[in-house]
This record gives sequence, C-alpha cells and structure tokens, in this order.
Amino acid sequence: MRAAVSRRTVLGGAAGLLVVGGGVAALHPNAPQPFGRFDRKQLVFDLRFWRQEVLERHPRYAGLIGLEAETEAAFRNAIAACRDGTSRQDAFRLIAGLNPFFRDAHTLLLPWISGSEPSDADRQVQFPFGMDVVPGTGLLLRSTWKHAETGQILRKGMPLAHINGVSVRQMIAQLEPFSHGETPLLRSHMLSVMLPGWLDAVMGWRGKFDIGFGPPSSGIEIRWTPGKAWEPQESGPRDLPRLRWPQPEIAMLKVPTFDVDEDPSTFEQAIEAAFAAIRARNAAGLVIDVRGNTGGQSDAGAAIIRHLLAQPVVQVSQARERLNKDNNGLLG
Repeated sequence: MRAAVSRRTVLGGAAGLLVVGGGVAALHPNAPQPFGRFDRKQLVFDLRFWRQEVLERHPRYAGLIGLEAETEAAFRNAIAACRDGTSRQDAFRLIAGLNPFFRDAHTLLLPWISGSEPSDADRQVQFPFGMDVVPGTGLLLRSTWKHAETGQILRKGMPLAHINGVSVRQMIAQLEPFSHGETPLLRSHMLSVMLPGWLDAVMGWRGKFDIGFGPPSSGIEIRWTPGKAWEPQESGPRDLPRLRWPQPEIAMLKVPTFDVDEDPSTFEQAIEAAFAAIRARNAAGLVIDVRGNTGGQSDAGAAIIRHLLAQPVVQVSQARERLNKDNNGLLG
C-alpha cells in the first residue's frame, strides 16, 4: 500500500478502501491537513466517486448495476446531508458513517483525518495504549506498561474507564457507527484495533489524554502527553490459544485470533503444546472455538489444520479478482 495516493487511486485489490481516509477524498495527491472547509459539491462528488469505485472494482458486485439496497440508501442519505462550509472533521464523520453498511472488513474509509497515512510524528500524539474489546465488558489493556520515572504499573487486562471525561460506554457508542466488518462483533474488534485513529479522526483527541483505568473507587488516573515515560513490558500475540476440558474426555481449544504476524512462533508454540496435551490425554473429542476470531494470516490457520488432516490440503482452490489499472498483474 502507498502512503499517499490521489483520489483516482483506490488502495487494495478489491477497491475497498477510500484512500482519503481523512473526511473527504483528497482533491489532489498532496492531501491537506485537518482544517479547511468543503462545499456540498465536493462532498457529493466524493461520495459518488467512492460508490462507483467500489461497484466497479469489488468482486462482490461483478455484473451488478448497484450495491445492496441498504447501502444505496446510506449513500443517498449521506448525499442529502451534505452542506456547504463543512469542516474536514464533520465531512469525515459524514462519509465514514457508510463503513458499517458495506459489512466488509476490507471496505472502509480509513481513520486518516489528514487524508494520508499517519506519519510516525502523527502516531506519537495519538492514543498510546493498545486495547482489546470484550463484548459486554468494554476495553481491556492489551499489555502491561511501566512508567519509566515513577515505576507505576498499568497491568495487562485492566479495564478502561474513561478518556477525557467520556466513559468507555459512551465513547464506544459514539465510535461504533464508523467501524467496519462483516458482523457487529468484528466491527467492535476493528474499532479496538484502530482506536487511536478513530479517537483522532472522530473525537479530535490527540496530544493529551486524561485516562482512567479500573473502577472509580480504586482505579488509576493518569495524564498522558507525548514522550517515552510509559514503556510496554511485554509483546507477542494479543491473546494466545487456550485449551480447557469441559468434560474429562472432551478438549476445547479457544482461538481468539489468527492475527499473529507480530509473533507467529509464539502462536505456533501454543498450538503445538495444546495438541500435545490433547494426544497425551487421548481425547475422544475436540471443539475448536473461533467465536469472535478476528481473522488474520493463513499460516496461523494452517498451524491448526495440519494437526487434523493426514494429508496436506490446499487452503484456497479458487480466487476471483476484478482487474483494473491499479491491480492488473499484481497477483500474476
């Protein structure tokens, strides 16, 4: 993927991503910073451009003359809501509101408020802590952090209570209408994956965060500003596969995610250990629980499959690609 592209270029082979990611499509390759205002004509152009690009490029719409009825209605409603003098952030909210209607993990307006992929300097002022969404619970700290000067510890699994005076429940309610994915559960997960970007693009939060962890009576309150005071204390996959035994002879392997490209070896070691235990106990049955699994790398799935089959298997037997000037030849 390229960091910055013109409005006439769409990232991804399926033409799923609106490249501007910053509220309105970049009117030229050098996308403006998050200020300035746009007139209705520009916004309508961007919305119609996005619809047409997805219709012409996405394999799901091959041979069709329109998107799903609900998605078409969402585009019409967004066009009707366009107004002159719209700020970049309001324009972003307007266009990003279409994301859930695609029901697609690869079709979205990216949370890039400037119109380009955030630079390292941009990321240094965004929300710093990785969070995992837990349905019915909220957001939990993904790893342990330590303050370099005071030694204060933020433990992995601590629940997030609020940011900048906004409760987690209220914050999620404000951000979920812009998230993407096939199901509500996946949209919640993708919100946690892209949380720094969404807080920046939708809430306008960058540079300073008043953060509360844990319950009000015994929680931790910190003020974060850019710098290296907080340091992560662990790395690796966000959540490793876990084996349990609901019955003495029945094993249940929970696989929360296949998105393990940061540390695939640790994931594979967990899988190997799980199947070693299953064989050692001569289990009569195995349940593999992938509820809430967020997808990821094919090799992670293969690490499990090879324990279940006597012969190798081809994971993909057929692929369909809609060729265009940007992806023609990309896959040979």
